[in-house]
Amino acid sequence: MAGPRGGARGGAARAAGGATLEACLAEARAGKPRPVYLLDGDPFLSLRAARELAGALVPEASRALNLVELDAAATPAEVAAELATGGLFGGGKVVLVQEPAFLASKEDLAEAFAAAARSWREGRQRDGARRLLALAGKAGVGAKALAPGPDGAVSAETKDALAAELGVTLDADAARFVDEAARYAQERELKVGKGDDAGALDAALARGLPPGHVLVIAAGKVDGRLPVVKKLAAAGRRVTTQVEKEGTWDAQRLVLGPVLESLLAGTGKRVDARGEARLAELVGDDARVLASEVQKLAAYVGDRKVIGAADVDQVVTRVAADPFFALGNAVEARDLPAALGVLDRSVADGASPFMLLGSLASTVRRMIVERERARRAVGDRRLGSAREWEAEVFPTVPEDEAKGKKPYGFWMKYQASLRFSRGELLDALAGLAEADVAMKSGQDGRIRLERVLVGLLAAPTRERSSP
Repeated sequence: MAGPRGGARGGAARAAGGATLEACLAEARAGKPRPVYLLDGDPFLSLRAARELAGALVPEASRALNLVELDAAATPAEVAAELATGGLFGGGKVVLVQEPAFLASKEDLAEAFAAAARSWREGRQRDGARRLLALAGKAGVGAKALAPGPDGAVSAETKDALAAELGVTLDADAARFVDEAARYAQERELKVGKGDDAGALDAALARGLPPGHVLVIAAGKVDGRLPVVKKLAAAGRRVTTQVEKEGTWDAQRLVLGPVLESLLAGTGKRVDARGEARLAELVGDDARVLASEVQKLAAYVGDRKVIGAADVDQVVTRVAADPFFALGNAVEARDLPAALGVLDRSVADGASPFMLLGSLASTVRRMIVERERARRAVGDRRLGSAREWEAEVFPTVPEDEAKGKKPYGFWMKYQASLRFSRGELLDALAGLAEADVAMKSGQDGRIRLERVLVGLLAAPTRERSSP
């Protein structure tokens, strides 16, 4: 089901408690806002929504004085201090924080690093440097370690520590960004903040914000396990704004219609169904990139009112990468054409064959584990429902492995394993080990991976389909 439409609401925008961005805007316009609005999901859509909300909270004549925007490097202490400070001439005050690093999960730090590097490349040096400083603080890298040496470069040890903590590979371009941004920060005396020290903000939330003061956070992905995230949501409203998807878990498609309608509002133009589908294939769910491409398309079609697939093919180049799990999903579905297609696109996008091999090995190994776990519990009897599997097999999952996870995920892996014989899975794992050795000896990784996929996913013969 599509989310609310219009304005910043060009995507799903819904809170866990049932509130929508539309409801938040209604509160603001009625003069009865909550103290905190945490908008997360897609960073581009969240920021559009946050600015619309801030506009409803602060009259235009007062925005220069009573609306304060803080960037991604803002620490919890800086946010708390700004909230405690009154507006210059009294009245209400809104503090809008963009993509704060202190709310990001460790799993998303690589994406945050990429955003910092992108800001730097696009000429927004201060934003890029501040984002890097925030990530350095979250990674435990202090100002002294990040300071460039006499040669103008950050030490190799510091770069290694950053790469390890952020989960990134520092190629030549990324390393140059770190050096240049660190020099920029040093020259302008920008500081590395202690981004994970949320004590001051916790205290401010516990006391309650001054009357008329509202905190609006426009985040990307946030770590819902962090206590500060839970406290922010409890103090007001949390609304997730993102491009919506529909379909089953293994056959989802993007629903770009609401976002496209919002982006083209006021132009009198629309994207037809085939054009929407083609944009989803080429751009994916990155709303910021989508907005840029839609702007180009609107200019390209001129006076025409409808943008179609042919227009998209003329203007838009493919930037969407297959999700990391796309190859595994195709293998689990035993879909050879889909798996080969993901492999082709991933290699064309610059993915390392060794990374793809690791993904494949993880997928095959997991199916073997779940198949064997069920075999130990119920023998060769096939379990026909998730409820039956949960009753008979899930109790055998070790506590440390099952902690915090839902049985359904384990069941889906078991169900996928039943599309193969035990021998096929074991042969595939052995084939991946051989491919690893061959690739490290200089053989073409793509060809070796294709051989494994064809061997595993081709239609089973009578002989191979035995249990």
